[in-house]
Amino acid sequence: MIALLMIIYQWALTIFDLVHFVFLVGWLYLVAIFRLFVPNQKKSLSGQVAMVTGAGHGIGKELALQLSRLGVKVVCCDINEAWNQNTVEAIKAEAGVAWGYKCDVSSASCVHDVSSMIRKEVGDIDILINNAGIMPCKSFLQHSAQDVEKLFAINVMSHFHTLREWLPVFMSRGDGHIVALSSIAGLMGTSNLVPYCATKHAIRGLMEGLKEELRFDNRYPGIKLTTVHPFVVETGLAKSYRIRFPLFNPVTTPADAASIIIDGIQREHYVVSIPKKDFYFLKLFSVLPLSIQHALSDLLEAEVDEETDS
Repeated sequence: MIALLMIIYQWALTIFDLVHFVFLVGWLYLVAIFRLFVPNQKKSLSGQVAMVTGAGHGIGKELALQLSRLGVKVVCCDINEAWNQNTVEAIKAEAGVAWGYKCDVSSASCVHDVSSMIRKEVGDIDILINNAGIMPCKSFLQHSAQDVEKLFAINVMSHFHTLREWLPVFMSRGDGHIVALSSIAGLMGTSNLVPYCATKHAIRGLMEGLKEELRFDNRYPGIKLTTVHPFVVETGLAKSYRIRFPLFNPVTTPADAASIIIDGIQREHYVVSIPKKDFYFLKLFSVLPLSIQHALSDLLEAEVDEETDS
């Protein structure tokens, strides 16, 4: 009799959980649709301290400048000291607050030393933006083992190095915002960018895993994550690219890209794609049969040409 009651109880509990799940999913879909038309309000970033890697050029420089205009104190990090200092001086010329640190983000010891200096001279940061990256454009077999190791050191391991330094600070405090620059190449493959695609898929995996770890048992609800997937941005990384339908797949300026990223930070979006529609398009693209995916890729003809040394 007791065994029968236990079976009935287990079935009843299972049915209740399934019914609850169905209603929850329905409600969450309604909320998601509502948010498409009525986005989250922007939070103020004024007074916060943001660390931006790769701040000397491109998206990183624009992020530093635009964050400063919102009242953010910016810690600029770049391996190119001259470029980095130009960004710092541009911020100060607009009456902003900024510090500059030369940093090789591929080196764990360098990131540790620079982070220690930042803690001593600036204090703890509130926003970590892992933006630094390189994008060599050549076929897979043209990459040496050293090329691939360097690519992963800069594009992937740098994120681990900075997170090891600053995630404990965010966890002890209970808040913070981590922003990682992935790419559209982190959502799909592209010829002449095979190792680069692998690094950007790795960043997406890193942020997915970190999201799950931080939200387990609702331990760190105050730590926000944002993963960014840009299409082609005019930073000079891709020197030769082809886009058949530029109205559908427009090239973005660094200033516009930074503006979209900052909007995502302020609204606490987990995923930001540039242009915004691309994330949803690629989600639909991924469920198509492989032959149709190939046909659609051929139609769009968005490719990066192999660069030759000259």
